[in-house]
Amino acid sequence: MGLSVFLATAVADTVEGRRPGGRHAMLIYVSADSFEEAQAKAAGVALGTGWMLVRLEKGMEVADPGASEDPVLRAAAMDALAEGSAMVVYGDELPPEA
Repeated sequence: MGLSVFLATAVADTVEGRRPGGRHAMLIYVSADSFEEAQAKAAGVALGTGWMLVRLEKGMEVADPGASEDPVLRAAAMDALAEGSAMVVYGDELPPEA
């Protein structure tokens, strides 16, 4: 089982603490047997938590999930390994043209 991470954008639908219609950048971590399987699951992770219009911008396999110096990203990677997926949503809304 490997870990992949995807940079994505999505629009808040029914997300607590987010303005409906606000577009945000996010990282979606997915544990899967292959990168292709993780890619197929990634948008569903966000859709299942109240986001819509999910767009995967790019993705990669994570070689060492515990290596991140950022404690939030390291925790998300470890949660994804334990639970199957995790998301980190950036707080600032993206401008309409981004």
